[in-house]
Amino acid sequence: HRKVSFEVELAGSGTAGTAPAWGPVLVGCGFAETVTAGTDVRYEPVSEGEPVLTIHCWVDGTLYKMEDARGTVSFELNPKSIPVMKFEFLGTYAAPTEGAMPTDADYSAFEQPLVVGKRNTPTLEIFGYAGCTSAFSVDIAAQIAWRELINCAGTASPDRQPTGNITMELPKVTDKDWAEIVRRSDTGLLSIVHGITPGNIVELQMPAIQPGPFTLNDDAGVAMIQMPFDVNPVDGDDELVVIVR
Repeated sequence: HRKVSFEVELAGSGTAGTAPAWGPVLVGCGFAETVTAGTDVRYEPVSEGEPVLTIHCWVDGTLYKMEDARGTVSFELNPKSIPVMKFEFLGTYAAPTEGAMPTDADYSAFEQPLVVGKRNTPTLEIFGYAGCTSAFSVDIAAQIAWRELINCAGTASPDRQPTGNITMELPKVTDKDWAEIVRRSDTGLLSIVHGITPGNIVELQMPAIQPGPFTLNDDAGVAMIQMPFDVNPVDGDDELVVIVR
């Protein structure tokens, strides 16, 4: 078998209700695509019937091909940086072959990404609290593995264990008591919206995150809270919804 990892910049499609160019790659990580023409495109996790991809990778004229590939994805939205999706795929090995590099690759469907910050990332709310945030990430953590058995072999993705991490300014207890939220094992909504122009807006919705024990650190004399969280479902496959509009 073979493994490949790569990053894709997070941006919309340019037109609300049109699937983004990176949609097929996210679908290959166990998401179902639902298009509402003129409105939005939603990607929601599925637990069965996930499609597989064939991935072609040319390096200096050498083709490394991988069939029956399944993957996992994480999202990183950090201020002053371009937001990215980090993919890792596992699939069937094929012997490398030599040949001419493709000359007809078309990247026109990929939109220019926007740098993460106050203007371009207008919403990040966690448990209804909008704190000054210096780092945000969430990992779908699909458990992809190669299964080699008698009479069959292939990539399996039987489970996912999504988690995330957020770093933000430490609020007053009267504004948001994170210690009590962690102690009680509370769950709540987290939503982050990136982009301000229709056609290039991407939202990540997590209806039931559960914050865990956090640490405190210093950022230019400001106290910061670095807090991991689990991403839980409310009603089946709804723990992380990606909305492009």
